[in-house]
Amino acid sequence: MNLSQPAATRELWGHGQAEQTLLTLALSGRMPHGWIFTGPNGIGKATLAFRLTRFLLYRGFKGPHTANDLDLFAETPHAAPTPRDLSIPPEAPVFAQVAAGSHPDLLVIAPEEDKDLNVEQIRAAGPFLAMTAAQSGWRIVIIDGAERMNRAAQNALLKVLEEPSPNSLLILLADNLGKLLPTIRSRSRLLRLDADTNQTPETLAPLDERIAQLLQQDQNTLWHMAGYAPGQLLQLLDQDALTIHQHLTDFIRAPNTARAHELAQGFAYQPQFKTAAMILLWLCHQIASGNTVGLPPANIPALLKFHEDAQRMLAETAQLHLDGAACWHELLTRLPTIFERT
Repeated sequence: MNLSQPAATRELWGHGQAEQTLLTLALSGRMPHGWIFTGPNGIGKATLAFRLTRFLLYRGFKGPHTANDLDLFAETPHAAPTPRDLSIPPEAPVFAQVAAGSHPDLLVIAPEEDKDLNVEQIRAAGPFLAMTAAQSGWRIVIIDGAERMNRAAQNALLKVLEEPSPNSLLILLADNLGKLLPTIRSRSRLLRLDADTNQTPETLAPLDERIAQLLQQDQNTLWHMAGYAPGQLLQLLDQDALTIHQHLTDFIRAPNTARAHELAQGFAYQPQFKTAAMILLWLCHQIASGNTVGLPPANIPALLKFHEDAQRMLAETAQLHLDGAACWHELLTRLPTIFERT
């Protein structure tokens, strides 16, 4: 299973309380028209949004004790007890339609790579929500990467929130809540998803068979690097983050000019540039916290200055499409100098 495709994901990890809040509102008929699901990248915002969407499209506006032709919650043909969660039968047609992006009552709006969500994309939400539902009674719009709406797009969204259509639901998914207009936040119900630090890599092994194949130390490194977010962990696996981490730590232990040039060339282009940048900055935090093994002690003032400069240089290089190899060569040349060597 791949959490990079949350529309087809059956399981939800670590957000039982949030799920119960949504379930209670759904069954009581008090579902708000607008939601903002916020939290770190990969924490499960989209997975929960699609889980709620499937539940609503599957059940329609039926009460908790109303039988449904497809309802597998029922213990007998004449009883349908209150659902315990937002899951639906995986064989239900709604599940396949949502996974394929073909359900007529669902619109998903997402930004293209390295682009903002524009006003034309957001304007489509209003007319879609105003149309009569084709199947379930619900019309639902999910806006992924909502913090990437430009100002015109956010103003267009305000009109949708100010005049909600009956039986409609708008779900915004945002990593960075602060980038949304205060008026959008005030007109939406907020659901914050936090990392579940009680989970361990072992409990996440069913996500991907590659996790179980890792050494315990590598599992822990990847889990901490992912910020305890299952989706981020799988992305890091796909991006071979452990290998990049190993390259950087090996270079710190034994730096040389030729190796700096080789790594700079390898990190110069996406997706390696973004992944290596994240790992370098994360590694700086680990070094500052003393959470590294086998590395020389760091000069803390030099480390803090390096981290500040690295953060700025990496961001400017990505945003302005500057020479990635030159950026990395300068950073890798400086990196060994922040350590105190005997």
